[in-house]
Amino acid sequence: MSVIKQLSIQDAVPVAAPHSGRRSLKVGVLVDLALTAAAGGHVKCWQRLAEAAVAYGDRLDLTVHFNGPKQRRIELSPSVRYVLLPPVFSTARVIRHVPDHTDLAPWHPRLAQQLAGYDVIHTTDAFFCYARTAARFARRHGVPMVSSIHTNTPEYARITTARLLERALGRGMAYRIANDGLALPNVVSSLLERRLMRHLESVTFAMGSYGGGTDVQYAARHSGIALRRGLDRELFSPARRDRAWFEARFGLPSDRLIVMYAGKLNAGKNVPLLVPVLQQVQRLGVPVHLLCAGAGSEREALEAALGPVVTCPGPLAQDELARAYASADLFLFPSMIDESGNAAVEALASGLPSLLAAGNGIASRMADCEGLRVLPGDRPEAWAAAIAELAAAPQRLAAMRRAARAYVEARLPSWADVLLEDLLPVWLRAAATRAAA
Repeated sequence: MSVIKQLSIQDAVPVAAPHSGRRSLKVGVLVDLALTAAAGGHVKCWQRLAEAAVAYGDRLDLTVHFNGPKQRRIELSPSVRYVLLPPVFSTARVIRHVPDHTDLAPWHPRLAQQLAGYDVIHTTDAFFCYARTAARFARRHGVPMVSSIHTNTPEYARITTARLLERALGRGMAYRIANDGLALPNVVSSLLERRLMRHLESVTFAMGSYGGGTDVQYAARHSGIALRRGLDRELFSPARRDRAWFEARFGLPSDRLIVMYAGKLNAGKNVPLLVPVLQQVQRLGVPVHLLCAGAGSEREALEAALGPVVTCPGPLAQDELARAYASADLFLFPSMIDESGNAAVEALASGLPSLLAAGNGIASRMADCEGLRVLPGDRPEAWAAAIAELAAAPQRLAAMRRAARAYVEARLPSWADVLLEDLLPVWLRAAATRAAA
């Protein structure tokens, strides 16, 4: 059984500790991914939280550690900064086609030197170099450690391993031996499950993600709070809709239903589903065009299969992405394993009706939103039928637009809310365990 399970945010128990009025709490957050313009939601989440923390320097001194090509310190304010460190042994040395490169080494000496100054260490994965270094350091020196899991990495690794085997071996006998006989994707997934369990055993508190929480066997370490995703409601807004700009900027046809996807273009995100979906929509006689904002190993396959029906401009800057969301007709989010899914939340905030795959965190948490529909992630015919139905019902699409924005306005937090209501109370409580020891 996976140690990542569903957790209701409504069940979260506040654990806020009063601010002592003394020096700011010093927290080091570890994100074992590269800080780049094309980075995914895991990195962007902590960028937004760091930006929100700038306003609270009287309470919090925050350092977010990322990977980078060389050691670098980026100051956001006197109390908030990014620190980039080169990986000790990057996955780029051994694997080319992975969604994001990380560090496979068991210990990062330069990172360890910096951990001594923190009141609390916060890991955002349980598997790679930063998290493993933090666990060893925290155990030796008694520094409280908080964990939040942003990605269902064991399942993501299973899907990615299967795809890598197919790329390397084709679909012949060698592939069947490796994938079916030896079950290598499942072996990799099980290895990471065990590593996750060991990591959670070592933390002071574990936070549930927006789409899931830790297994009940770790209830004693559960903080009682789920780490939600915040939102910039001014940036992602229906007010940014500009269809003329949208069509001109991306060379889109003016007489088509424009469906949109944003995120990594890889198998872990279930992006290959989009090919049969679009093909079946075309067979139903619906004039449709797909815009895919993002980069990844499936881009060439999408373009080869769909030809002039798809446009792949690569990753977009936040401002352009917000305008694109507001100007498209329908958002497709086929991932079945995303714990959070920033893109789906941003699309809904922009008033973009959305189709979401069952199983991801947003589909689970926001199933009552009338601006979206939840569909099976392995049935392209269901997606094609939904697209065709909505294409023929512009009034229904307009109602979904209004419902999506209204839901976001009423229910979703800002990044500052997440910092103050989710993270800071848990960090204060973790720091208090050290003071009481």
